[in-house]
Amino acid sequence: MKKYIIIVALIAVGGAMCWRLLANRTEIESRKEVKVSDAGIAVAVAQAERRTAQNGMELVGATEASREVTVASEAAGKITELHFKLGDYVEKGSLLARVDDRYKKLAVDNALLAYDKYREDYQKYQTLREGDAISDLQLREVRMAYENASIQLEQATRQLEDTRIVAPFSGYITSRNIDLGAYMNTAAPVAGIADISQLKVKLSVSESEVYALRKGQKVTVSTAVYPGVTFDGAVSHISPKGDRSHSYPVEISIANSQKHPLKTGTYVKVSVNMGESRPALMIPRDAIVSSVKEPSVYVVNSDCARLVKITAGSDNGSYLEVLNGLNEGDQVVVNGQINLMDGAKVQIIKN
Repeated sequence: MKKYIIIVALIAVGGAMCWRLLANRTEIESRKEVKVSDAGIAVAVAQAERRTAQNGMELVGATEASREVTVASEAAGKITELHFKLGDYVEKGSLLARVDDRYKKLAVDNALLAYDKYREDYQKYQTLREGDAISDLQLREVRMAYENASIQLEQATRQLEDTRIVAPFSGYITSRNIDLGAYMNTAAPVAGIADISQLKVKLSVSESEVYALRKGQKVTVSTAVYPGVTFDGAVSHISPKGDRSHSYPVEISIANSQKHPLKTGTYVKVSVNMGESRPALMIPRDAIVSSVKEPSVYVVNSDCARLVKITAGSDNGSYLEVLNGLNEGDQVVVNGQINLMDGAKVQIIKN
């Protein structure tokens, strides 16, 4: 009997819990419902109007050196000379460091002695062959020995030159990876050099803007570091391939200034003049309910909202140019679209 009472009690408790959960769910769902009065869904609107389009674009990037490399050692050995510090300006071909070259010099001396000997032998054997005193085979063997000695001398000379670590171009030392007396392995990094006489700015340009650019197009570069100062630049590269977000890498080249020198890594603004400004029909970007690529807007006529597809033009910050689909004076919904559907009744609460 007790067991039966317990089972009945558990069933009753479970039923009460299920009823309460269902009631709570109903209350939550009721809170999510859009409260629409008889006057319609409350929306804010703005008019499609003619504005002066910004016939240009402004892009942001950071400066980079036109050329920047890490100089590596082509010979292994101890560093016996060091001729640079961080921040130094070095000319092309100037000696940065030297690896111990004593054995390399001895190798060159030995190769030179062998070269001189076989050269004299070859000259002498040529004379003997003209007098038919030796055979062609003997002359060929001496010639091969002479050519081999020449190769050995060239190789030893090159190995000696590799002990000199020189600047591949003029620029500033940006990193130092060695110390005097340290042992270097072949291909070990020695120093970083950056040429900032010419700078480049790498940009990521949207698909809607990149087609307006062309290689060689003039641009103006400015930075907050030098207020009121501008630098002349040009489009040097436009990538033919975009990424998954439909952005395209673009590169701007500018000549650095001696009066207002720029460092690498400086944030700059690139302004591209696309010609004279022009009036255009525009709406706030907030009116778009789908995507800028395939835009639609809700147009309010009397107290009814109609979903209208439009053709978008240039991007002008918080406004978007409309090429087709709207007329001047049309009222578009800029707030409250989330509650709308095509043909819904609306109440304008803000114009």
